[in-house]
Amino acid sequence: MSPDGVMGLFWCFHCYAVNDHSHGPCVVCGELVEPPTGLSWVDSLIWTLGHPDGDRAVLAARTLGRLKARQSVPALRAVVDAGADVYLRAEALRSLLVIAGPEPLGTWLEQLSREGPLAVRDIAREALHGMRRVT
Repeated sequence: MSPDGVMGLFWCFHCYAVNDHSHGPCVVCGELVEPPTGLSWVDSLIWTLGHPDGDRAVLAARTLGRLKARQSVPALRAVVDAGADVYLRAEALRSLLVIAGPEPLGTWLEQLSREGPLAVRDIAREALHGMRRVT
């Protein structure tokens, strides 16, 4: 049980290490476990994109797309480019397409359609095909 009376596991905001306390220094990195004061919901979703629990990260990517959170575009793009989890990369790309549309991403989508993981290539190709039908 944590000092504040809450039982559970808490992810460090800085290194994602699991801690048995919700406040105070992380057992791994020494930084404060809790998120910064005043962190917005969108910023917490952006943080969750890097979460070691892939289901949480995928849900965060999906939610950012549904919110059309423009400030998440750089983080989503970074996930698509460098992510290890193909499901997360695919969901991040879907959300980027909802937020920004395919036109400003055209050159990048061309590259992804040739070089990305299969699921990402398919999404990029579909977006490019949709762009060509409209123009």
